Amino acid sequence: MPNNKRPVVPADQIENAVERLHEELNRRLAEKGHGAFVSTHEILGIIDEEHYEAKLAVHANDPDLLVQELFDIAVGCVFGAACIKSGFIDW
Repeated sequence: MPNNKRPVVPADQIENAVERLHEELNRRLAEKGHGAFVSTHEILGIIDEEHYEAKLAVHANDPDLLVQELFDIAVGCVFGAACIKSGFIDW
């Protein structure tokens, strides 16, 4: 255990989460298509909306819903980064 006395997350749980992120990203692309976000404001709006939904899940004390919202945030971040790196962002 590290010096800060926090429990160590097993490597297989991290790998499972990365695999789930990949699945969730593919689900989003199948649902909404590959159309790019066109502005940094749009990216931030998506992430803010998912963050708000994560807050609601925390307040509802719903860990399963929180996990889903965390993946939704991650998908928005990953897809937003891909849009920026692809050069499709106007501003």
